[in-house]
Amino acid sequence: MERLAVDIEAVLDRLMEASVSVWLDAEGKLRIDKDAPADLKDLVRQHKQELTDVRKAQAVMNRPGMRSIRLPLGHPAVAYPLGADLDEIRWAMKVLRMDSMPLVINDEGLEWISPEEWRRRQVARIFAEQRQERLKQGAEVVDRQPLKRRRA
Repeated sequence: MERLAVDIEAVLDRLMEASVSVWLDAEGKLRIDKDAPADLKDLVRQHKQELTDVRKAQAVMNRPGMRSIRLPLGHPAVAYPLGADLDEIRWAMKVLRMDSMPLVINDEGLEWISPEEWRRRQVARIFAEQRQERLKQGAEVVDRQPLKRRRA
């Protein structure tokens, strides 16, 4: 298993050094630059499944809402959007050798904000909730007053 991971990294390195692109077409088939040297085309054929898996895994990790983040204590993590296919994400993380990173929910959607902005929004939300509660309590007091007193 470790040998396989090293092999695919070596393949990707060789392709990058030769400025040869390998991608998945619209049907999910692995493609290589037409003008690539024959030895690199053979190398790609030998590692077709691994390269296909890497490209598919990269596509999963590049979807909207997927992020690499730093947790509050500084450790890296992968954040995913609500409703994402966790099995698919775990598979992609394993293929890309990211499976040691924690997987957390991206509850900010596509918007990433600074810690200061997050705190500001939290304070604003708390004040809004408290205001709503005060208005609700005020309405309940008015409802409890006798009808004649309310008209005056």
